[in-house]
Amino acid sequence: MNSTKVFHFYDEENSNQSSREEQSVIIKEILDSSYGCYIWPSAFVLAEYIWYKRDLFKDKTVLELGSGTSLPGFLCALISNDTHVILTDRPDAPQVLENMRDTARLNNLTTRNNIWIRGLMWSDFSGGLFQMLTDVEQSDRKIDWILGSDTFYDPKDFEDLIVTVAYILTYHSPNAKFITSYQERSSKRSIQYFLDKWKLKCNQIPLSLFNFNYDKYINLNDENDEDMESMDNDVAYATSLQSVFLLEITKT
Repeated sequence: MNSTKVFHFYDEENSNQSSREEQSVIIKEILDSSYGCYIWPSAFVLAEYIWYKRDLFKDKTVLELGSGTSLPGFLCALISNDTHVILTDRPDAPQVLENMRDTARLNNLTTRNNIWIRGLMWSDFSGGLFQMLTDVEQSDRKIDWILGSDTFYDPKDFEDLIVTVAYILTYHSPNAKFITSYQERSSKRSIQYFLDKWKLKCNQIPLSLFNFNYDKYINLNDENDEDMESMDNDVAYATSLQSVFLLEITKT
C-alpha cells in the first residue's frame, strides 16, 4: 500500500498570502520494511531550514546522502530550476531509488535536467562515489552543499558516512558544507571521535534561527480529544521532534 503526502512551505511571518513565497512538495511513501520508504521527523527540520535559507541553495549543486523519501532534496530542486540536486541512497535498495523516481514524476521534475538519482554506498570510493564526483566535475560544477536527514541512525554506519563526507570535502570541494538533522536516541552515541579522526568540525544550528514550528508537524485534531491512541501518537511524535538537532559539518 502506497500513500502520498503534500508538504507546504511558506514564510509564516508574512501574513499577506498574495505576496508571500510558497512551495509545495509531494512525497510518496511505500509499505516496505526499508528505512528509506518513510518520512522521518528529522526531514522536516532539515527541509524547513532549507526553505528559510533557500537563497543559499539557488544555483548551487546539492548532494543528499541517504535521501530516502527525499523531502529536503526535492524541496531544493523545486525552489529553483538552476539548483542541481543529486539524490542518493543504497544501491541495494532498488525500491527506495524507484520511489524517488516516482516522487520526481509526481512533482513534475522528470523533464528537468537539474536532478540526478543515483545509488551510492557510503565509503565505497571505487564505485558510485567516484563516478558521481567525476560526472559533477565534467558538468563544470562542484558540490556546494551536502544534506542528510537522520543519516546518523545506526552507529555502525557513522564512520562510513563521515569518511564519505570527508572525502568529498578533501578531494572535491573543500568549501562545501554538510547540513544534517540528527535525532538523539541515546546520550551514549557520539560522532566526535570520527569527526576528529577525519579532520572535520561540527557546529549546532539552533532551530530558533529559522523559527521551526513544531506544531506544524504534529497532527493535533481537537475532534479526537477522546481518542487516547491518537493523543499518544501526537505525544510520541512531539517527543521525536523535540530530540532533533541540526548540525553543520565542515573541514577543520
